[in-house]
Amino acid sequence: MNIGVVKKINKMNWINSWKQGNKQAKYNIEIRLGRVTILEIKVCMCDKKQCSKFRLMLLNFGFEI
Repeated sequence: MNIGVVKKINKMNWINSWKQGNKQAKYNIEIRLGRVTILEIKVCMCDKKQCSKFRLMLLNFGFEI
């Protein structure tokens, strides 16, 4: 009598987040209370044209450049 036994191999993939190629110059500061954004500051230093460079929000009102 041959019963099929399947061995499960657990495998862990390591992610190297210190590589230079996957880093972008983006900075975020967010303070939220439920749905209300008390303070949000986002700065993107990349050279792409499609992303906004600066965003400032106080109490869900703000502007973006």
